[in-house]
Amino acid sequence: MADTISTPTDSKPRGRPRSRASREAILLAALKLLIRDGYEKLTIEGVAREAGTGKSTIYRWWDGRSDLAVEAFFSAIDETLELHESGSAEDDFRAQILGMAGQLRGPAGRAFAAMLVGGRENPAVASAVRKRWLDPRRDWARMRMAWAAEAGQLQDGVEPRAALALLYSPLYSPLLFGNDVPSDKDLRACFDLAARAIFRR
Repeated sequence: MADTISTPTDSKPRGRPRSRASREAILLAALKLLIRDGYEKLTIEGVAREAGTGKSTIYRWWDGRSDLAVEAFFSAIDETLELHESGSAEDDFRAQILGMAGQLRGPAGRAFAAMLVGGRENPAVASAVRKRWLDPRRDWARMRMAWAAEAGQLQDGVEPRAALALLYSPLYSPLLFGNDVPSDKDLRACFDLAARAIFRR
């Protein structure tokens, strides 16, 4: 049966006081194994061995691998959501995508891909990533594209959902194929190609 993501209801730590060093070692170990092996092969036993701690220590702080994987992922990624509203939808989307690229470069991006792929086995994992990281950015993009349409900044016949897919695919697609996020130079080039078909200039 698939794991679930627990929602803490008591702010007091269970059992003995938490050791910050031990906790950080566990999160780093979980992140390393998540990136290297994927969510499907992530085990509490493996994390304990990598971190040099006991399984009981991990279970004192996390209910299972789902909770641990989610926290390990969010320990590695910048959750800051920058809202760009300059008056030019094209400029706003460019700034948003480049900002997200910075957040997803390196280990954070590889962990992000591992979490989404792992969601095929455990939907709760993918759901946690979507709700906490993807959905706020997706909601902003949809609202900004709707605003661009109302403001007359889109080319005739542009379908908003297709436009968003065209703009964001160069950012996400490489991750899902096991590659790193492209450089800002490459992302700008891809964005400019898409923007010519989407936005009025």
